[in-house]
Amino acid sequence: MNPARWHWISASVRGTSHLSSGTECQDNHFCAQVLSGEGEILVALVSDGAGSAKRSAIGSQMICEVMHEQAEQYFAERGQLGQINQRLIANWIELFRNEVILRADGEGVSDRDFACTLLGVLVGPNSAVMFQIGDGAIVYSPNPTTPYKLAFWPERGEYENTTYFATQPTFLDQLQFSLLDEQVAEVALLSDGIQRLALNYQTREPHQPFFAGFFPTLRSTAAGDLPSISDKLAEYLDSPKINERTDDDKTLVLAVADISTEAVSRASGPRQ
Repeated sequence: MNPARWHWISASVRGTSHLSSGTECQDNHFCAQVLSGEGEILVALVSDGAGSAKRSAIGSQMICEVMHEQAEQYFAERGQLGQINQRLIANWIELFRNEVILRADGEGVSDRDFACTLLGVLVGPNSAVMFQIGDGAIVYSPNPTTPYKLAFWPERGEYENTTYFATQPTFLDQLQFSLLDEQVAEVALLSDGIQRLALNYQTREPHQPFFAGFFPTLRSTAAGDLPSISDKLAEYLDSPKINERTDDDKTLVLAVADISTEAVSRASGPRQ
């Protein structure tokens, strides 16, 4: 089986409210390919640190590191994508929580100070795992010509402008999980700072034009030019056009697989 070859760009930028208050960007993300017996697996993660938590930027970085390490170890030990379930993902998150608790104890603070959300995808040649705790969104498409789909609707907490966090002892109750037995050729992960731009709140679906403006450019970009495109993505996320709509931190990860022309021609219909 030929491995999927992925191109991706990504950026996390500080929101204007954080800039005015002198607060660091609390978003973090990670994207890479890892080896498996099935071929290359795309691992993409986004985490948004809680604005009210003093060490949430550290928490969002820690969870990306732990989830990547666990995924890499799982596939190195010949784990199969199709055998991943919600319980296994929960075990990885529990390892993160244990690290947070140890660090919080050592620093004399609460584990709640590291509060952060989690978005993650593991994508192989013919299947994908997606999981989420809290807000933000995962958007994907099986090929470059069909409409984009939303993995999960962003979860809000009990009160307005609140959500759920991977650091909570009850995180399993909010862990959304999906195993897709289909090809995924395009995938995006975004923090809640841009979800009102990227999602249609009336239909609870992705805002198709938002993503249609990114993926074709990414697919046609040579690998050597990807770093400069990531820089342009950061500039876009920090532009007046976007900052007029949101003052929060913003993260966007976009990835496309190199799929065959034959696969594209078998697409079921055009994008709307």
